[in-house]
Amino acid sequence: MEVNADSLNKANKTVELLLSEAKIHAIQTLHLDPILRTKKIKPLIEKYINIDFMARATTGPFWNKATYLQQQSYKSALLNQIIITIEVHLNKLSSLTYKTINTEPRGAKLIYIRGIIEDLNKMKPSINLLWKVALNKADQYQILDLEIENVSLVSSHKAETISLLRRNKGSFDLLIEKLNKTK
Repeated sequence: MEVNADSLNKANKTVELLLSEAKIHAIQTLHLDPILRTKKIKPLIEKYINIDFMARATTGPFWNKATYLQQQSYKSALLNQIIITIEVHLNKLSSLTYKTINTEPRGAKLIYIRGIIEDLNKMKPSINLLWKVALNKADQYQILDLEIENVSLVSSHKAETISLLRRNKGSFDLLIEKLNKTK
């Protein structure tokens, strides 16, 4: 598949829908119990983020050494980490706006979407974002990575994960245990 103008528009729409739905979620669940909030946002995150890619990318060569059960447990723990991170910052989203700066193809399947988050009240500095988006196996655009002010979430998580796996002789069980403890 070649990236064309329609692909660029669909990828951009994916990011805009994620942010729009997350903003609605933030407003509607502001006063809910944290456990219920998490239950409500999980399907949203699963819809827009390619957790399979992120799991493989953040574990590097260790991924193929893990059992199927360990891989599934890691994906679940990683998804929970992403949800926790989003939940921490979600309330801020209700007072911010997002604007796409440009959308460009990067190879045959990858699309980069540069954008900026701004505070309408000008109380906080603007934040530059770079979304890395690609089609998944179901022909839906999903987010592979997000760079916030030039810091890649996948790269930073990978550095941490690979270091932990190396220190523990490739033990996915210890990695999963550590991720689950930070809930």
